[in-house]
Amino acid sequence: MPTAVSDVNLTVASENNLVLNGNVITNDVQGADGAAVTAGTLSGTYGSLVLNANGTYTYTLNPNDGDFKALTGGGVGSEVFTYTLTDADGDVSTATLTLTIKNDDDGVTITNLTPKGEGGDAKVYEDDLLATRGANESAGSDSSKESTTVTGDFTISAPDGVKTLSVGGINIVVNGVVAGFPLSGVTTPLGNTLTITGYNPATGLVSYSYTLNDNEAHPTANGNNSLFEDFAVSLVDSDGDSASNTLSVQIVDDVPTAVSDVNLTAASENNLVLNGNVITNDVQGADGAAVTAGTLSGTYGSLVLNANGTYTYTLNPNDGDFKALTGGGVGSEVFTYTLTDADGDVSTATLTLTIKNDDDGVTITNLTPKGEGGDAKVYEDDLLATRGENESAGSDSSKESTTVTGDFTISAPDGVKTLSVGGINIVVNGVVAGFPLSGVTTPLGNTLTITGYNPATGLVSYSYTLNDNEAHPTANGNNSLFEDFAVSLVDSDGDSASNTLSVQIVMTCRRRLATST
Repeated sequence: MPTAVSDVNLTVASENNLVLNGNVITNDVQGADGAAVTAGTLSGTYGSLVLNANGTYTYTLNPNDGDFKALTGGGVGSEVFTYTLTDADGDVSTATLTLTIKNDDDGVTITNLTPKGEGGDAKVYEDDLLATRGANESAGSDSSKESTTVTGDFTISAPDGVKTLSVGGINIVVNGVVAGFPLSGVTTPLGNTLTITGYNPATGLVSYSYTLNDNEAHPTANGNNSLFEDFAVSLVDSDGDSASNTLSVQIVDDVPTAVSDVNLTAASENNLVLNGNVITNDVQGADGAAVTAGTLSGTYGSLVLNANGTYTYTLNPNDGDFKALTGGGVGSEVFTYTLTDADGDVSTATLTLTIKNDDDGVTITNLTPKGEGGDAKVYEDDLLATRGENESAGSDSSKESTTVTGDFTISAPDGVKTLSVGGINIVVNGVVAGFPLSGVTTPLGNTLTITGYNPATGLVSYSYTLNDNEAHPTANGNNSLFEDFAVSLVDSDGDSASNTLSVQIVMTCRRRLATST
């Protein structure tokens, strides 16, 4: 008859070794008739046993079983199964199979988090902040803005089961119950937003997002530095094992950049004050920035600089250095200013101003002295008899016009205050007359008209009309006389010039025709 011998599997079943295999018949005595094991599936305290007729078995531990979980802190239990050995003619023998069960009390871990000493887990940049984030805010200095929201993840492991899991006070698992996702973002101590976007219990992956909402107070005057916002990560498993770590987000400071300025308007004795703003073309950065205000003394005048970047420069026309810039001399003033942001980062640049002593002379050119023929010429022989009662026609059978035109040029770099020709006022107190000006009767009875004046080029154009024959020197043949017109020019700072516009009037002597007798 058979004899069943009790078995003990020396391998321990645990959450790290869920399956045990073996054979209960190996050490049994089957007898001459042979024997087989009564097969079946048996339920145990911590799992189940599948027993086959040939004695082989498979035990599977259920790590989620309440009795198994109760074996906390490395607790040990056992499963005892009774089996029956039966020979060919029905003789039976029973024995037991004993299995050891152990809750391994596995530790918990939080991995894939980077210490801030090594750069932290995520990085956001203040230079990507927008001015629209709030009232009176300035934009970050990056011209190609990137998102101020970053994402990341880390991994937790708790083989005994997660009891609690939190990040920065956000509860992901409470008493073994996982929250729904995504969890609403919370405002961080620095005023930004942390959101837990997901948690996978099977893999332990925790995902998050962090949004930089505003600039932060970085270490004073430390340039383009960083500060970290840290969030405590806490994990406790079902049997009380715990771990902690830190999720660190690096916030990179934005710094101002002052850009040098040049005022394109020159200061002169005719333009004593210059205004502008040095901050307009500067990059203030996300922290906002202000100019160090003050009154600065220059070589030729003084500059009042305000915190908002506006400035007023006042030239001192009585300054000796300015007076030394005679005859249109040019100098420059260069002032250095400092731009400082809210957390003390600084940048310097310069403001350059052009200074000019305008005292330029004035000229009247392109007029020809009458000793060289004058500026225009008219002929009495072109006069018509219809010019008046009892008048006779000039001797030229091919009449030409008795009106001539011409022009000359004036130059007054400091600006024209007055300009006149033959008593005709072209510019009065800097105001240019309308054109053409009505013709005036000259002392010789002719007509002078100023037909145009171009302030940009200084070109003065005129016309002169011979209206009648003049009293030329007696018995001097085909001679000329000149009608002269004084040209007077004064500029805005009192420089003056004069010249003469001369019109030559040519007399025609009548000739008698010889007759034969």
